[in-house]
Amino acid sequence: MEAPRVRVFRVEGLDCADCALKVEKALSGVPGVVQAQVSFASGKAYLHLEVPGAEKEAERVVSALGYRLRPEGEAGRSVFGPWRWALASGGLLLLAFLASFLLPPGLASWGYGLAALVGVFPLARRAVAVFRQNPFSMQTLVTVATLGAMLIGAEAEAAVVVFLFLVGEVLEAYSVAQARRGLRVLGELLPRRAYRLGDGGVEEVPLEALRVGDRVRVPPGERVPADGVVLSGEALVEEAAFTGEPLPQAKAQGDRVYGGSLVAEGSLVLRVERSPKEGFLAEMERLVEEALLKKSQVERVVDAFSRRYTPAVLALAGFVALVLPLFQGDFLGHLYKALALLLIACPCALVVSVPAAIAAGVARGARAGVLFKSGAALERLAGVRYVALDKTGTLTLGRPRLVRVVPFGVSAEEALALAKGVAEGSSHPLARAVREALGPKALPSEEHRAVPGLGAFARVEGKEVGLVRPEAWDLPPEVEAQVKALAEEGLSLSLLVKEGAPLALLAFQDTPRLEAREALAGLRQLGLKPLLLTGDREASALALAQALGLAPEEIRAGLSPLDKLRLVGELEGRGGVAMVGDGVNDTPALARATVGLAVAEGTGAALKAADVGLLSIAALPRAFRLGRKTLAVLRQNVALALGLKGLFLLTTLLGLSGLWAAVLADNGALVLVTLNSLRLLWARP
Repeated sequence: MEAPRVRVFRVEGLDCADCALKVEKALSGVPGVVQAQVSFASGKAYLHLEVPGAEKEAERVVSALGYRLRPEGEAGRSVFGPWRWALASGGLLLLAFLASFLLPPGLASWGYGLAALVGVFPLARRAVAVFRQNPFSMQTLVTVATLGAMLIGAEAEAAVVVFLFLVGEVLEAYSVAQARRGLRVLGELLPRRAYRLGDGGVEEVPLEALRVGDRVRVPPGERVPADGVVLSGEALVEEAAFTGEPLPQAKAQGDRVYGGSLVAEGSLVLRVERSPKEGFLAEMERLVEEALLKKSQVERVVDAFSRRYTPAVLALAGFVALVLPLFQGDFLGHLYKALALLLIACPCALVVSVPAAIAAGVARGARAGVLFKSGAALERLAGVRYVALDKTGTLTLGRPRLVRVVPFGVSAEEALALAKGVAEGSSHPLARAVREALGPKALPSEEHRAVPGLGAFARVEGKEVGLVRPEAWDLPPEVEAQVKALAEEGLSLSLLVKEGAPLALLAFQDTPRLEAREALAGLRQLGLKPLLLTGDREASALALAQALGLAPEEIRAGLSPLDKLRLVGELEGRGGVAMVGDGVNDTPALARATVGLAVAEGTGAALKAADVGLLSIAALPRAFRLGRKTLAVLRQNVALALGLKGLFLLTTLLGLSGLWAAVLADNGALVLVTLNSLRLLWARP
């Protein structure tokens, strides 16, 4: 059986989390739709289709609810909510208000009634369309409250209620649109054209025409059209949108560049490695959207609370309207209070408060070099106390370099030339470091071979020469003393031998990342305790610690993957731990930690096991700052939504506020929590 195919659509008119739930429920019941997921934050619907043509029925069902389904990428309307109806209702309300000074009161009430009916019409139509999915939707509650107010002679208040509600929906739709634009800003970085190099010279082609393997020229001031490798040229490239680094990075032959980065100075010729639609930008957008589909713990709690909140307030409204008049009289007064309670019963502001903050936080993280795979990861990051960091490839470049040659009876230049000859036939990281070392060229070599556990050998100038592990060779006392001294400095060693006799010791050191020291200082400023976990010898770990400003007590050396896993488990029980790694051996600890963070240059296994991807180690403090800021905004939103609801619930029961105040309690809180969440899009992480 053929696997269901996934189609992505944009849902027009999706301006609240409750709307998203209605659309998702309706789409799930469409024949041929195996699964439907609707994200309010991104405004997208993900349909898993197993029947060709099912999308047509899906479009019809969504249209009946008052929304519109458009395929991803198709141009849509830039309409912010029911602005036309708000304009019409507001105009009639103004005319009725002016007429009240010129006409008898009875005639003016007709004007208010007309304004109320015009404004409530689109709400009533939406309420009827979604009644089966949700009989207590906000549209239903506002419609009932408006018609009830007109029945008891409060036409002016009914008109004001409808107008305020429509204005609130327009402002809400605008705020939501701005938030979604923040989510899509990454995709807008790619240029529309590229300068492809062919046999006939340079030709300007649309971005869609680029293929893997094409050569393209990127002049100064232009954006890189696709992920690629520099073939020639030198340039300063701005990558702030990917890594969060404000300063341009120098790029030259052999360096990788991201599609969408800006060539600030110089020009480059590069080979396309991935098509524009499948490049790193596309991966970032996909991770962001997947994160928005996964609910955080707070969001699940708020959803559960909101499902109980609405029936409870509706029951209270029924008690006020039907029971209290039996004891206190004043049926119309109690009915008016009950109508106000109907408006307060909608939990829209509360439901939106969490996903709006999470969406803004995830989107801001993507622009700061931090890719969150879920809202839960963003939330958990704020409560971490310890940060465990892998050494090789995380705090270091993972590329050892030759730092010293100690010869025995030959010159250093002669020893290095022989070593380069042997290294020509080996793919070992230390052999690569020998080949890249400055100095004499490699001597001609042949008959290359590798002996597992021992080293690499070749015939150089007719003699057998090898690069071997010192501990696996029988060493003279003076050479053994040198090995011990260099090992105590934390250096990795290789012994150059010729015809079995030691000729030189080659010392290597993994280069610390330039940004690692600053990242660790940033963690300490946040009150976090960093710990270096490594399988290397303690001398090597201490040498790196000194370079990065780590204290000896913050080092854990000689650890196996199982040791790392056990230590991370212990730290999690002592206040929460974030594990930062890049290799396959880090994956168990990444999965076990409170939050796992993987450096993007690492292995696919590490990235898959982690909850967060880092485009560089410099983004690590940003991830924690953003997590804390998002959690703070999230708490502010929940307090704001519940606080306003509670305040107006109390004042309504006491008779101190009416219908218009109830609308402000709902729509006002909705707009405020959305605007408060939008602050995260421009926050400095």
